[in-house]
Amino acid sequence: MSDFSNEYLRHTLATIAYRFQKSVSRASNEFGDFNLGHGTRKTVEIVNHIYQLVKATKVYIQDGKYDKEKPENLSLKLEIERFNAELRELDSVLTEKVLESDFSKRLLQGPLADILTHIGQISMMSRLNGNSIDDEDFASAPIKAGVPTYF
Repeated sequence: MSDFSNEYLRHTLATIAYRFQKSVSRASNEFGDFNLGHGTRKTVEIVNHIYQLVKATKVYIQDGKYDKEKPENLSLKLEIERFNAELRELDSVLTEKVLESDFSKRLLQGPLADILTHIGQISMMSRLNGNSIDDEDFASAPIKAGVPTYF
């Protein structure tokens, strides 16, 4: 087993939490129904999807199998709460089980990168919906492993 302690993955989860909170911190429940048309997902559907990605990743680490169960659809507020809770659970799993470096790289290039991409979509949709996100030097943001709620 590698000496890789999951610190990098846990920092990635904290970064996801921070960026996600920035993208939804001023969102109304009505923003959940916002979409860009042409068959794109509504905001609430994107949050549901990234929750599913986090949950599937957690189950895959714990049980070695992919969780294909589709989660129920909730209001935007409840989807946000559920996503944040599941992200904290995944962080907890990463404190308990050290992963091999190659496995960690697959998680980063797969579900974690996908989640960051979707958070970017939510941020863009927020701006298009009249609620832009304040500029920030994200490299200097107070992000630490542990997935706290930032806002």
